[in-house]
Amino acid sequence: MATDSSVPSWENSLTPERRALHFVDFAVDQVEQLAPLLPDGDGLNDVVRAACMESFLVNVRLLAEFLTRDPDPRDWRARDFVHGWTSQNTEATDRLTDAWTLASRHVMHLSKDRTPDLDDIEPVTAEQIQRIARDCRAVYDEFRAQLP
Repeated sequence: MATDSSVPSWENSLTPERRALHFVDFAVDQVEQLAPLLPDGDGLNDVVRAACMESFLVNVRLLAEFLTRDPDPRDWRARDFVHGWTSQNTEATDRLTDAWTLASRHVMHLSKDRTPDLDDIEPVTAEQIQRIARDCRAVYDEFRAQLP
C-alpha cells in the first residue's frame, strides 16, 4: 500500500517532536556522508567542494547546538526530549564545541576570525573532519538510546 508523503499528511501523522528528530537524523546523515568528500574534494569542482564543506559545517553546528549547547529557547535541544540529558562523552562534546566555534566563525557569520592573516590559517584535515563526524554520531547515538 502506498503511503501519503504529502506535507499535510506528514504534519498530521507526526508530532512536532518526531518531525524535529527527523531533521536531526538528516543532519547526522549529511555529516557522515559528506565527511569522506572533504577536505580534498576529489573529483569535485571548487564551488561544489566549498558547498559540501559549508553543508558539513552547518549540519555539525546544528548537531552541536542540539546536543551540547544551550541554543536560543525557540530552538529544539536534546533536553526537550530527554529531561536533564547531558552526554557522558565529555571528550566528544568538547570537540563538538570546538567544531561549533569553527562553523560559527567560518560559515555562519562573517567573523573577523574568518579573514585572518594568511600565515595564521590552519587547514582542516581529513582526519579532523572524520573525527567530527564520528563525534556527532557517537553523541547522537548516546542521546537516541535514552529516548523514551
